[in-house]
Amino acid sequence: MSTATIGTQAAAFGSARALTHREHGWLIAQLAVVLVPLLRALPLVTCAVFGVLLLWRTLLWVRRAPLPGKWVLGFTGVVTLLVTLALSLRTGGNIGRDLSVALLGAFLVLKLMESHTVRNGILATQLCCFLLLSQTLFDQPPWMAVSLLATAALLLRNWLLLLHPQARMQVSAVRVLGRLVAMGLPCAAVLFLLFPRLDHPLWSLPRSAETGTSGITDRMAPGSIGQLILSDDLAFRADFAGKPPALDTLYWRGMVLWRFDGQAWTAASMRQRPLPGSVPNSADAVAGLPGVVDYNITLETTHQRWLFALDRGLSIDARDDIGRSVDAEFLSRQPIDQRMRYHARSRLPDRRRADDAQPLDSPTLQTALALPPGNQQARALAAQWTELPPADRVSAALKLFGSAPFAYTLAPEPLQGEQIDDFLFRTHRGFCEHYAGSFVFLMRAAGVPARVVVGYLGGEVNAVSGDIIVRQSDAHAWAEVWLAGRGWVRVDPTAAVAPQRVERGLAAAVPASEFRSRRVEEPAWLRSVRWGLDGLISGWNRWVLGYDRNRQAQLFAWLGLEAADPRAVLWGVSAIFLLAALPLLWQQRKPKPDPVQVQWQRVCSQLARHGCPRNPTEGPMAYAARAATQFPQAAEALHRVAAGYIALRYGRDDGDAHARAQRLARWKEDVAALRVSA
Repeated sequence: MSTATIGTQAAAFGSARALTHREHGWLIAQLAVVLVPLLRALPLVTCAVFGVLLLWRTLLWVRRAPLPGKWVLGFTGVVTLLVTLALSLRTGGNIGRDLSVALLGAFLVLKLMESHTVRNGILATQLCCFLLLSQTLFDQPPWMAVSLLATAALLLRNWLLLLHPQARMQVSAVRVLGRLVAMGLPCAAVLFLLFPRLDHPLWSLPRSAETGTSGITDRMAPGSIGQLILSDDLAFRADFAGKPPALDTLYWRGMVLWRFDGQAWTAASMRQRPLPGSVPNSADAVAGLPGVVDYNITLETTHQRWLFALDRGLSIDARDDIGRSVDAEFLSRQPIDQRMRYHARSRLPDRRRADDAQPLDSPTLQTALALPPGNQQARALAAQWTELPPADRVSAALKLFGSAPFAYTLAPEPLQGEQIDDFLFRTHRGFCEHYAGSFVFLMRAAGVPARVVVGYLGGEVNAVSGDIIVRQSDAHAWAEVWLAGRGWVRVDPTAAVAPQRVERGLAAAVPASEFRSRRVEEPAWLRSVRWGLDGLISGWNRWVLGYDRNRQAQLFAWLGLEAADPRAVLWGVSAIFLLAALPLLWQQRKPKPDPVQVQWQRVCSQLARHGCPRNPTEGPMAYAARAATQFPQAAEALHRVAAGYIALRYGRDDGDAHARAQRLARWKEDVAALRVSA
């Protein structure tokens, strides 16, 4: 039967046909498969709404109960909208990404409540495709690609069977979908290479306020970093062009904090303006400088504007809206709202450019010495060092922290009153932000320009991929002091009180009761598995999600082409047409066999193996009669199979595809049940 005939019948009858109980079950199952991956990313309230609505629809299906009326569905829809409105007002007055996806999912479940016909089932399946794509708005790990393909195959399979129920008897849905994938993937690969990922998405949805932002911020108060380092979430990955430096020298610089109000350290917005031409993107800009290291960073979504570089970075090769401030901070004009990969160059701290040692200008000097009123005890202590050279004042403060009773802990006593005095003269217990903040206060009080720097320290080396994995638990704060003839010099007060924090990481510096990491306690085999999975994710981010115009240019250069070479587009489009034409040429060269004839050949082959071959001029009924004399126990089955073959092969076609499919299915069962023995 032709495809046109099947399509005409589907349009005339199939879309208006009532859904069967089994088809209702498939629609519920496919929606559940699409919704389950979204539950990990959506708020708890929306997950509860999904659960209640889907459970309601499932119970109606199990009990074969009638679907609810329009008034019930209308009331449920209004309640869903009111809940969405209340949540949007609570999260800043906008619907946002999370609530948009949740609203689509909720109304899709309600759509199933009123789906009686195949037309409604097809519409629900199409909407499931949109809901399936919404998963990529939250994250895009490598296994999501496999999950999306598998779920899309399920949706297409249900779509096919809704339109053509008889296809279940005639064709294999898996084979059809496999053929479509084989035809589409090569074309998709060529398009992927020709059109790389954009630096910014074409559109984006605002995020809900309750989603939060993970990572360091431009405000450091007691407890801010201490809470952050309890998280094992990924901050970024780094891979070096050569051998990476030692972990205890990896100070990943983020933000410089200048202003102190007695409670918290904050950034100076006036100093964050990008300098004109401040981010050289060519290797010639730093060629010949000693101690330069090249590395790549894959930064996770932060929703902040700053990027991280090793120590004081020299350059970042990234998108066009990245600038470098006067304090060597790398800032984007827009928040980092998606995973970002960039190439960076830095110089190790023992190698400084000559302009680093130039005297400070007056505004910078005033900012680097500014202190709020209060903390008289700390001021009096610092005044005792003013007669010493600046470097000796630094040493005196570090010696103070390195002596008893100062200790490094993640559970310090809350500070009261004037925080610096309370920490230095009463509690004596804190973590990096306590020591960095109080050290900078003492230096400024002693007349040494100083500032706080926040970022990350160290990381974990993945033995499989070689990447350095930096997590939120590696968040750190340190100080920089300005010394004549040397410029800004990094000083880590935490190293004076807890050197093991710098050398071996956080877990080695605090008791297990304060910080327990599964990574530290896991067995070696589990660590290898985790490293392997992380290496897979890193490769996926690098070669698939990170395939941008820069990586495309590198690929084209390797092929001997320029990025804007029209020949590349011409060859790519030609390859797409060639790949699309190959299946058509294959079908013309190898016509599809008749399924009735294939089954009859199976019968003839079975009889021939048992000593009863068919003569070339022998008809089906004559052959069945002769075989019945040799195999009397199968005489009735042989006659039934031969008669069915004649009816299907030479009988008149009444145009009813569904009836013919049923006859073919019953005849295939007779063929499969035929058993002869010598």
